[in-house]
Amino acid sequence: MGYIVKLIPEEVYFVPNDHEIGMTESREKAIVEGLFFEYANARAKVRLFNKDLVENIDYIIESTSEDPVQLK
Repeated sequence: MGYIVKLIPEEVYFVPNDHEIGMTESREKAIVEGLFFEYANARAKVRLFNKDLVENIDYIIESTSEDPVQLK
C-alpha cells in the first residue's frame, strides 16, 4: 500500500522530485512518480511544501493499493 497527496481546491496531485514538488492532474502519474510508502512521509512533504496547509481542508492523503510498476 502507498499514499498520494491531492490538493483539494486545485484538484491536482503532488509529484515530488529531489529538489522540488511538481503537480499533475493524473492520478496514475501521481502513483507512478509521487507514491509515498509511509503516511508520515506524505504528510511531512506537504509541510515542506507549505506549512499552512490543513489536512482534509486544503489537501488529502489518499491510500492506494495500485502497483506503480503496472501503471507504467
